[in-house]
Amino acid sequence: MIINKPTIILVRPQLPENIGMVARVMNNFSLKDLIIINPKKDWHNDKSINSAKKASTIIKKAKVYNDLKQALNKFTYVIATTNRKRFLNKKSTDSFKTLNQIFKNHRKVAIIFGPENSGLTNEDLRLSDLLFSINTNSNSNSLNLSHAVGIMSYKFFEFSHSNVKKLKEDKTDYITKGQLSKYFDYLFENLTSKNFFAPKEKTESMKNNIYNIYLKSPLTKKELQTLWGITKKLTK
Repeated sequence: MIINKPTIILVRPQLPENIGMVARVMNNFSLKDLIIINPKKDWHNDKSINSAKKASTIIKKAKVYNDLKQALNKFTYVIATTNRKRFLNKKSTDSFKTLNQIFKNHRKVAIIFGPENSGLTNEDLRLSDLLFSINTNSNSNSLNLSHAVGIMSYKFFEFSHSNVKKLKEDKTDYITKGQLSKYFDYLFENLTSKNFFAPKEKTESMKNNIYNIYLKSPLTKKELQTLWGITKKLTK
């Protein structure tokens, strides 16, 4: 079985040359799909194209969204890279073996990277299934955006080319993020109408907790149908 290649997602990147260098390193390791969330205006310029070198096609074909949630609609598993402790009760790892297992078991995987100056926010991270950190020297743990993408891309390339035995296709029918988002929208709307989110200033942290509960393990379509049935019955 050919292992599906992950999509690289850059969230609010600051520098066009970094976008170009990301495309270049993706091309080095046979990754082609790039999504960019809310980039700065006129990012597609000489700086991004020239720094991409032979990977300008990746730049031209990159999909641009204003919203991360919308961009994740069709993905079944999302890995968020971060080197900061955000105090989220979410699964985290620094093991590439764990990532390899995810690549085998899921048909559509996204790896998201935050802006150079601040990284991913809690609102970004809560949409992910797993937080991943790249081990570095403790005295210098900040990686350039393209370097971080390069390490992740190389590890996938190494894994995909080291499999001598053919892998059996995983038949588990996991839901996409878009399907889960529709459920969350319905759930949050009804919770709001019942004044669940109180006090109001804690709304976002409460939503983070709800996301974490549902994302502790991937949901199948049958499981989501059950949740829809339970929730609709209770709201009636």
